[in-house]
Amino acid sequence: MISTAEARLGRNMSLWVAITAILSLVIGIVLIGPDSVGYSKQWGLLNGVVNFASAFAQVAMVIFAIKLFNIDDNPLLKLLSYITIVGVSISVIMSISPAAHAAGGWTGDTFSPTQVQDMDGAITYGTWFVFPVWVLLVSLKERGGNLLPSWGSMAGIGASVLILVVNLGFLLSLLPESITIGVWILGGVILYPTFAFGVSRAFASKI
Repeated sequence: MISTAEARLGRNMSLWVAITAILSLVIGIVLIGPDSVGYSKQWGLLNGVVNFASAFAQVAMVIFAIKLFNIDDNPLLKLLSYITIVGVSISVIMSISPAAHAAGGWTGDTFSPTQVQDMDGAITYGTWFVFPVWVLLVSLKERGGNLLPSWGSMAGIGASVLILVVNLGFLLSLLPESITIGVWILGGVILYPTFAFGVSRAFASKI
């Protein structure tokens, strides 16, 4: 059973997931620009800090959701939860590394900030198959609206299916990269944050 303190922290972290998703869009599209290539010297640090906060909040959301949604009773969902926690935790650790390499100091100069940034995406790529499946199964499990609001469940289903289909399409070279911004806006800034906000309402019901 989830404690009041855990539910409160889970609520706050889920809200932060929704907020940082929108901030990431603003930084990526408005400040850095969709046509920019490589690490942004001007906005790289800000982007790294927001990515750190986003990944940290997502890890916390999944950890406390295990108790909130009684995921321990579902072996497959429990397994996906742990894999997601590990995968997103790597993003927490690596998110500020490009900015650190750009600044110099004890990080060394073997790799460029752009290379380090690319490493993060390459190493954690599989997470963005596992995590959407987690979101999908949680949304389907809770679609009755007892804890997760029905609109949160529908948003989670939409976001996860969209991201899974697009990732698979990119992996098989079936989709053009030109759809990336539209997918990012619909799935990562509208649907997924709505799911995260729904999860925050579920946590709030336990406070």
